[in-house]
Amino acid sequence: MSDAVDPAELLEQIRADKRTLAWAPLAPSTELGLLRQHPLREHEALAYLHAHWALPDAPDAAAFGGGLRGRVLRLFARLAFRVLAPYLRSERDLLANLVRVNDALARRCDELADTMAMRHAEEAANEARLAAWLQDRADRLAGSGKTDDAAGSA
Repeated sequence: MSDAVDPAELLEQIRADKRTLAWAPLAPSTELGLLRQHPLREHEALAYLHAHWALPDAPDAAAFGGGLRGRVLRLFARLAFRVLAPYLRSERDLLANLVRVNDALARRCDELADTMAMRHAEEAANEARLAAWLQDRADRLAGSGKTDDAAGSA
């Protein structure tokens, strides 16, 4: 019991199938259209980044309450913010640049999705024209009684 494939038999089967089947292009995929329907620039993560990238400039005075304890905490918070101000400014600049880079990447991804969808539609139209041309050529060859090999050498 051998599972070996006979190449000659397989080739003959492929040739027989080729004579009976007409080739047709695949229909355009809708997956790229879905990318166009949901632009990355409108993603909720980018909206979150835009809303939360800025670090505070000063402590929230209302969070400490009143009384002696509140005054001490506000004084300590102002001192901490004053000491950390250079770091917080550089951190804010870094975050602002990261948000801008994410915006640029999202814009580019949306542009590429549009380009891919247009190219995919153009390729599908080109394949349809090729299929029509091939079918027409096969019909003409069948009508004239010539084979593909004889037509190719003529």
